Amino acid sequence: MREGLRIAIFASGTGSNAQALIEKMQSLGGQIEFVLTDKPHAGVLERAQALATMSYVVEKKTDRAAHEQEILKLVDEHQIDWILLAGYMRLLSANFLKALADRHEGRAQVVNIHPSLLPDYPGAGSLEKAFADKVEFSGVTLHLVDEGMDTGPIIQQLPLALKEFTSFADFKAGMHRLEHQIYTEFLEKIIVGQIPTNYFKETAEC
Repeated sequence: MREGLRIAIFASGTGSNAQALIEKMQSLGGQIEFVLTDKPHAGVLERAQALATMSYVVEKKTDRAAHEQEILKLVDEHQIDWILLAGYMRLLSANFLKALADRHEGRAQVVNIHPSLLPDYPGAGSLEKAFADKVEFSGVTLHLVDEGMDTGPIIQQLPLALKEFTSFADFKAGMHRLEHQIYTEFLEKIIVGQIPTNYFKETAEC
């Protein structure tokens, strides 16, 4: 008999957001079910290990469907309710998201954090582009995931004025702090039930 929410984090990089989420979950008396990465040397693996969190490496394959099927097996094995993307540098296909939705009564329940005020600066390099353009405000967007590049429905945005920073390094650090804040607050809302969850339900395919 399962107990509690089961949340997985997908990440491809150093994992600072993943660490913030794991630590938040542990502070609330829970544990992230696992961290998944497509990069065998990603820094997030060390962070997960240091925080006693299970991790998997599912390396990129030429066959996208085969790659996602391997991930879906892990989702089914662990009966994952929510997937939180934290610097996961692969787009999820419509078929994969539909498979998740089929397991959660029509809701895929996949969330991403992006360092810009979408729809401005989607994709990679958003921090560098905003800083180079000297925009008045940048910020962070939390959004549901669809098959597009940072095109899913927006959950929350927090702005950040660039005039507060004199260097790109300071700006980047400020954006990371904002990401950690908005993402951990969202996680807590899930845990306490402020944001409803459709729990994992096995399908005929599972």
